Amino acid sequence: MALLKPKTATKTKTISVRVPLEVAAELDDIKRQADQHGFSLDVADVVERALIHAVRAARTELAAMTASETPRATV
Repeated sequence: MALLKPKTATKTKTISVRVPLEVAAELDDIKRQADQHGFSLDVADVVERALIHAVRAARTELAAMTASETPRATV
């Protein structure tokens, strides 16, 4: 098994989010159960994909708002 791995091409930044205690408990339980079956839940990957989707949707909404705005007269 190689100890050295190539650096990822994508630069990343750590962010933190707060979730309800119930969600955190569910995640802990799912991770525990997955581990018992020899699997893992990559929460970082799940959150990254969800954020990418949300960012794209927000950009689309903002673009639609900008396109529908009427230019304001400057005084």
